[in-house]
Amino acid sequence: MVEQIMYLAIGFLVAMLLALMIAPLVHNRAVRLTTKRLEAATPLSMAEIQADKDQLRADFAMSARRLEMSVDQLKNKTASQFAELGKKTDAINKMKAELAEKNEAILACVSGFI
Repeated sequence: MVEQIMYLAIGFLVAMLLALMIAPLVHNRAVRLTTKRLEAATPLSMAEIQADKDQLRADFAMSARRLEMSVDQLKNKTASQFAELGKKTDAINKMKAELAEKNEAILACVSGFI
């Protein structure tokens, strides 16, 4: 029984010794990868910072221009729809006037027979 406990303890100690030998390697790799990622994420010079700002300005200008163009298209579409609506209103008013004239003519004919 004591022998089994000793083997168990020796195995545990050997495993811990191996873990202590491997842990610095894993830690150094994690530090190296994190450092590379941070260096890649940060701009290195003022020129890169200015280029990023210019890119953002250009993107904003393009989106603003697209928005202006869509607003202009919508304005033109609305104006054409209003013009068409005006034409149709004129046609309806003319038809109403013709209907009124025909009704008056019919009433004049009918009143002539009575």
